Amino acid sequence: MLKSIIIIFAIFINFIIAQQNIIDDRYGNRIPQPSSYFGVGYGMNVPNNNNNMNNNNNNNNNNNNINNNNKDGPIEEFGQCGGLDWEGQKTCQANLICLKRSKYYSQCLSSEEASKATRPSPQVIPPGGKCHGGNIHGPIACAIGTACFIQTENVHGECKAHCPQGWFCAKQTLPEWAPCGGEGYIGLTKCKEGLQCYAHSRWYHECRSECPAGWKC
Repeated sequence: MLKSIIIIFAIFINFIIAQQNIIDDRYGNRIPQPSSYFGVGYGMNVPNNNNNMNNNNNNNNNNNNINNNNKDGPIEEFGQCGGLDWEGQKTCQANLICLKRSKYYSQCLSSEEASKATRPSPQVIPPGGKCHGGNIHGPIACAIGTACFIQTENVHGECKAHCPQGWFCAKQTLPEWAPCGGEGYIGLTKCKEGLQCYAHSRWYHECRSECPAGWKC
């Protein structure tokens, strides 16, 4: 009797399993499959950021190239362009020249600035020293507090604090735009006919035909 019950129970179990297999075969394909975004590991595949990282790296490289190009571009005026052990850019911008200042330093300058830089320093003439006529050659400058006043035109002049009475300088006049006065000024002060010495500031006066707007005239 017990054996018959066991056989019947086994047949019933097999029937149930067979029915379940039929259901799985019919409807299993209809069950939505998990997205490929999920799966291995802890139930989630982290998106691949390699492409984003590569794009960022490319952008950074492009920015670096731009910066390097700017850094290595032609040098602006007054920038260094050479010298001992100099490893930077050596090409100046258009209309500039690389002027050697010393063994250790070269600089980008315009032709005008370069001519000033290469101009020899003036010889300083002491008070009472000759500054005009005769054997006076090359750039000269009177000592601070004096100016070159001419005693005899094309013959003799001296560095003085003012124009002595009876000298030729007392008759000399200044052209338009020439400085003619101001605090601490030493030199000629008489403007030519038709001009007047106008004060631009406390320290600077200039020969003009009329007082410019904004001046302290």
